[in-house]
Amino acid sequence: MDVKNPYIRLRELCGMSQKGFATKHAFGKMTMVYLESGMYTRVSDRQSIALGKECNEKGVDAHQVLRDEYGAASLNEAYLAWRSEDRRLRAPSVLAKAAPPFDGSEDVSPVAQFVKNTTGSLQGFCKLLKIPSITMTRYIRGETITVPDAFVSALEDVKYPHTAALIDAQTNWIGA
Repeated sequence: MDVKNPYIRLRELCGMSQKGFATKHAFGKMTMVYLESGMYTRVSDRQSIALGKECNEKGVDAHQVLRDEYGAASLNEAYLAWRSEDRRLRAPSVLAKAAPPFDGSEDVSPVAQFVKNTTGSLQGFCKLLKIPSITMTRYIRGETITVPDAFVSALEDVKYPHTAALIDAQTNWIGA
């Protein structure tokens, strides 16, 4: 089942374009892009309130839509379930392109090589797996030593079989 991001669904039910909504509610373009592609780990209070106001103005019963179409009691519940389902639907076949050994070089980390081998770009990878790009950028560069929870959760969600080997290769690269 290919379900639409609940934020997009409700925004569209209100008859609003992404640009029109962003302008009206003072959101930047990239905020909307990241939110609607699922790269945020949750819908912020400000984002939720803006959509709620829009639904109220346009007579859209957001709670009913979320219950009927998403089986969810809240926007965040629907958003998180959509993120998981969308990545499970799209990511496994793309990630199947990469298997151990996960090699890097002095300048390129194993996770950076993994990203290149699977989607070709960091943005594409983050959109596919619904991970904040700044989180992945820092990890890829070795600026963050701790494995990002969002990365691990995404790989677990899609049942990627080589997660431990990939993380071990990155840990060894950072320590090298």
